[in-house]
Amino acid sequence: MKIRTVRLLVKEGTFNVYKNKLMSFASLATVIATLFILGLVLLIVVNVTTNIDNMKKDLEVVAFLDRDASILEKEEVGLYIEENRKAGIVLSYRLETADEFFESLKTDLRNNEKLLDDLSPELFPDCYYIKLNHPDYSDDFIAKLKLYEGIDADWISYPKDELEKLSGTLSVINYVTIFILIVLIVVSILLISNTIRLTVFARRKEIEIMKYVGALDWFIRLPFIVEGMIIGLAGSLVSFFFTSQTYSWIRSGLDTLFASAGVPNLKMIEFNPVALRVLVIYVIFGMTMGIIGSFMSVRKHLNV
Repeated sequence: MKIRTVRLLVKEGTFNVYKNKLMSFASLATVIATLFILGLVLLIVVNVTTNIDNMKKDLEVVAFLDRDASILEKEEVGLYIEENRKAGIVLSYRLETADEFFESLKTDLRNNEKLLDDLSPELFPDCYYIKLNHPDYSDDFIAKLKLYEGIDADWISYPKDELEKLSGTLSVINYVTIFILIVLIVVSILLISNTIRLTVFARRKEIEIMKYVGALDWFIRLPFIVEGMIIGLAGSLVSFFFTSQTYSWIRSGLDTLFASAGVPNLKMIEFNPVALRVLVIYVIFGMTMGIIGSFMSVRKHLNV
């Protein structure tokens, strides 16, 4: 294919966008609306996934030390936890002594201090609060932790039920997202195809004549494909702008709502770190939809 011929066909495809302003606008609006919804859905999924991952990391293994254990046995437990921190299994940990626990208990029960009259710190064990880097480490970590003499094996807890619920929620969200994406892509391709098809229909005689005089299919298709690519690219850029502005507004409102509701740990991610990836996804999806829609539109009129 000669470069001069490609330039000519690209120029014709670009001119078609301007010449068929109404149809181009209809296709452009379809791309913008589709990508806008697509982007918001993806951002919601990213936010949910990020917050669930953070919640998983916040889950703690609570391990009580045996009150009758020796100092050496208790130190062995601390060394085991520290070794796992260095190995990347434990994210962080803290030791709450019996005295610290008793003081916090007095603070919590400051309006009912009489309940503590017969209690003393010696009645309570020291306790480790351990955060793991990944929930998958929990079973092996806890199994080995129970082998130490300094640990009360009956008093180790880890909220696996809560973890399984979070994982199940994330799986459902992923499946729903995939379904929504497929529906949006199919609908948008059909809409773009139909709008461009009107343009093609108006030029059907011209296409048939070109076929009769020996024009190859790619020669006829290329201007329409260029038209679809331009519409897809323009739609993706406009939709990206709308998405960024809308998301910033939503993020500001939800962060305020979460803070006022007493759940400051729930936060919407900032848009800037994911902006480039969103833009790339928009451009790829937009141009692909435009190309497929144009390709489908021309196909019928090439069979002469």
